[in-house]
Amino acid sequence: MKNKIDRTLFVFLVFTLGESIFAEAKPLLDFNVEKVNWGTQRYKFTLIKNEEKIELGSVTLRNKLAKDRVILTDEFLLRIEGKPISLNMTQVCLKDQYLSPVKIECKGKGDEEFPTFKATIKDGQAKIDLPPTGPRDGMMEIPKGTVTSAAFMRIVTQLPRVEGATYRYDFALEASEMNLKKEYLVKVIGKETIICDGVPVKCWKISQNGGGIGEQLFWVTENGILQRILMDGRKQIDLQTGEPGD
Repeated sequence: MKNKIDRTLFVFLVFTLGESIFAEAKPLLDFNVEKVNWGTQRYKFTLIKNEEKIELGSVTLRNKLAKDRVILTDEFLLRIEGKPISLNMTQVCLKDQYLSPVKIECKGKGDEEFPTFKATIKDGQAKIDLPPTGPRDGMMEIPKGTVTSAAFMRIVTQLPRVEGATYRYDFALEASEMNLKKEYLVKVIGKETIICDGVPVKCWKISQNGGGIGEQLFWVTENGILQRILMDGRKQIDLQTGEPGD
């Protein structure tokens, strides 16, 4: 009986502590065009398996600033077990602190995890249009303050680089799957020098947790360039040396 009470108390304390940390974290900052250093960036996509790094392909992040919109285009070109897989995803976003999506278009080939669809978001609802051969079109709620995974890869470069600073947002959207998750916490861990293609690069290391995902780590240079991403401890994306932003 005592062990059961101890376990219950432990779970309660962990839950309460988590709620407190989330509440004390700062909201994301407003969009600041003067801090944007995005252009076009090309990355190498690597899978870490049994301490071995297996190069699977490339990721290209393109960015365009329009009058009142930000247009994000991500292209994944991968080869997994000899099978070519690709995803081209374009998001039209508002110029706000969340880069709130208003349109999402995905064109996937080679794997069902990379689907093809279009989504239009208005008044907190997404209308999803699927190919004629796919399942039926649908609607889903997209709450105010939702950050897509692609948008966060840009937002993380604008966060003030202050060791120990924490930020939060209420909803995250895995846009390629239209999968909504809750309560994300972002922490600036501190400075760290990493090695990319044999070259040391001074960065700020930033973590992201929430929504039941494994920890995601981001390395951003002092100039606001996204240098590396590590997802689930095994999927790594590294900026290509000699491939500066356009």
